[in-house]
Amino acid sequence: MVKLIQARVWKYKSVEDSTLVEISNGITVLVGKNESGKTAFLEALNKARPLNTEKFNHVNDFPRKDFSLYKVEHTAGRFQKVVALTYELDDRLVGTINSEVFGGISVVPKKIQLIRTTDYGNSTTVSFHVDQEAALAALRKQLEGLEHQKEVFEGAQSLEVVLERIDELELPADSKLAQFANQWAQRKAKNNGWGYIDGYIWRSYFNSAIPKFLYFDDYKLLDGKINLQQLQSRLDQGQLDDADETALGLLELAGTTIAELMSDEGYETAKANLEAIGLSITQKVFGFWKQNLDLDVEFDIKSDSKDRPPYNSGPNLYIRIKNRRHGVTVPFDQRSKGFIWFFSFLVWFDAIQSRVGTKDDLVLLLDEPGLNLHALAQADLLAYISELSHTHQIIFSTHSPFMVDSARLEDVRVVEDRPKEGSKVTGDLAGSSDESVFPLQAALGYSIAQNLFIAKRNLLVEGPADLIILQHVSGVLEQVGKAGLIDGVIVPVGGLDKLATFVALLGSNKLKLVVLHDRAAAPHQKLEDLVHQKLIERKRVLDFSMFIEPSPVEADIEDLIPIALYADAFNAAYAKELGGKTLDPACLGKHPRTVERINQWLKTENLTLLKDGGFNHYRVAQALLPRLTAVNLGAMGMETFGKLFVRINSALA
Repeated sequence: MVKLIQARVWKYKSVEDSTLVEISNGITVLVGKNESGKTAFLEALNKARPLNTEKFNHVNDFPRKDFSLYKVEHTAGRFQKVVALTYELDDRLVGTINSEVFGGISVVPKKIQLIRTTDYGNSTTVSFHVDQEAALAALRKQLEGLEHQKEVFEGAQSLEVVLERIDELELPADSKLAQFANQWAQRKAKNNGWGYIDGYIWRSYFNSAIPKFLYFDDYKLLDGKINLQQLQSRLDQGQLDDADETALGLLELAGTTIAELMSDEGYETAKANLEAIGLSITQKVFGFWKQNLDLDVEFDIKSDSKDRPPYNSGPNLYIRIKNRRHGVTVPFDQRSKGFIWFFSFLVWFDAIQSRVGTKDDLVLLLDEPGLNLHALAQADLLAYISELSHTHQIIFSTHSPFMVDSARLEDVRVVEDRPKEGSKVTGDLAGSSDESVFPLQAALGYSIAQNLFIAKRNLLVEGPADLIILQHVSGVLEQVGKAGLIDGVIVPVGGLDKLATFVALLGSNKLKLVVLHDRAAAPHQKLEDLVHQKLIERKRVLDFSMFIEPSPVEADIEDLIPIALYADAFNAAYAKELGGKTLDPACLGKHPRTVERINQWLKTENLTLLKDGGFNHYRVAQALLPRLTAVNLGAMGMETFGKLFVRINSALA
């Protein structure tokens, strides 16, 4: 297959010069704000080599600000170039050319590139390079041993010179040299403007191998009811509308025809065919649509004289969707708009080559696919597009982060409409505006969030101080041969309220979750509700008070650490702000929580470390880590954390 590897657009609507755009082998994604020029870029590519009859029109397409000046040039026949497409030929095609034209000698190099340029006069120029000296040597070798071979090739710089010399010899028509010359002369007659060798290779191999563009911006939705007689009539008359073409795609996907559906085969045969069609379509569609797997596609054929025209005459094909969970079927066109769109899209593209009646390779240009789909359904669509890319190069535009594969950011091109420069298409994400790369940032953020919870075991804690203390003490215990935390992910969620939200969101992912939270005087209602709703088991909800004896009414992770050790870390972390004052554990009050006792001391000493009061727990935790040794924790501290880790590990096992 010939691959499109680069594209460049000039002077098309909002595009002054797109710059050279690298095209990926599979999928290229164009992201950018609305009105940035994504559609203009796709339209220009399509008109450069369309499957249909689309052409450039300088009145409609040339940038208006320069139109008056260009109109004079265009009238004089000096046409502005619009699109340059660079292709790379695959090794198989190159091998065929070298075998059939040059007797197996490698004249055409591997990965040879071809540039096809189209202008506003809708004329094209093509450039590629075949080494003439190597080509002549290969042709000469095929004629080795023939009389006059040496004299006609010796010193010749082109095949044209060789053919002229053969013609001057006036050889008999049946001589091999004369036949050789006649063969190449006929090839030249069909390639005006080309050299003999380049022209023949272009016409016979390259031109037909270059893929055409198929552009979609208005997707063809399938009707839920199809009158077969009317569909056959419009097919015979060549008057198919968009829905008709999709309907034919559906029949092709199912492996049937209008004639087969309308034939009188008897009830059992007809029913068997319809059920087979339903199963075939169901397997195909729901292989990608993951939003509701309790659905089946069912077909029925009936006549209904009481229906409105044209459905009151002849058999109708009814498409219905059965919900196995509820045991009911509804007409296809009464399903959600997103499902109808996805179903129609898949049906149309599944057999795209036959859908458009061509054997040519195609590059698919999709403008904003999946706008009506939920975020997760867009991921389903992206999976289907990925499968399509195995047989077609695809370029599509989007501003949805869910249509961007964060694992393939190298395939993303940013489109921006820059002042005085027009629309630019670039793979340089670093130089793009925040607004333009927002879909990429969102996609990457979503991916990070997913990867954060991809572990089978996840321990949710309130803050980052909890995270670093638990990780460090786990290592301390392991150093002395005791059990630390088992492998998993510790996730600081930013507070108890957010912790409950995380549990609610992640519980549906069937992950093993344990919540470890600060103990307040009263139970946290949201967490209690999650337990009652069976979104998380009671044994997986832990608090720090469970590991302190006697169990206090309130507790944080700081209460598991000897107070003298924590006070030392606090003094070190805030030495500058304390202004010579020192936190003495003996001066602290009777509150059960270490953190709250320190807060009260700060108020008493009239010290403000944070604008809203209190202190930065993470800052103190960082100062605490070097002090958290087995010796400093002591036997009691080590035992307390040991019990905590055993309980967490058991709940995550």
